[in-house]
Amino acid sequence: MGVIVCATRGGEGSRAAQLTAIQFARAEDHQLVFLYVVDKHIIGEPDETLKGAVHAEFHWLGRVMLQIACQRAERAGLIAEMAIRDGSVRDEIERFLREKEATRLLLGAPRHTSPVFGDDAIEQFAQTIEADTGVRVQVVRPEDYAALLEEIRY
Repeated sequence: MGVIVCATRGGEGSRAAQLTAIQFARAEDHQLVFLYVVDKHIIGEPDETLKGAVHAEFHWLGRVMLQIACQRAERAGLIAEMAIRDGSVRDEIERFLREKEATRLLLGAPRHTSPVFGDDAIEQFAQTIEADTGVRVQVVRPEDYAALLEEIRY
């Protein structure tokens, strides 16, 4: 049985990626895991007295987003895992893909990005992960979200 990993960060692209991951997991009878990475570079350097609280808030946000994704999977008849990691987004995704022996990674694209030449940041990110890990990476665009909602109801 293969393992599909869906990296989640929130937003329309992530929701579209989650729905696509659910479809693949159902069709291919694969395990589904939703992953959220708390990147300390994004958090920045808050006042030392706030550092723990900011980190805890990012973990809480990640848990909420992952629980929503798992509920979507459950409504589709799947049981999905959820995982939160700390560190560099790329490094943690790659490490997680290797640990899980994943067969596919889905990433949601931010709004207003273009797949035309495959040279926007998310496409480059996907190509790097695929080259580093050998895992097939698919970028799902938010424009696909409306079509997915029409197609499936969870």
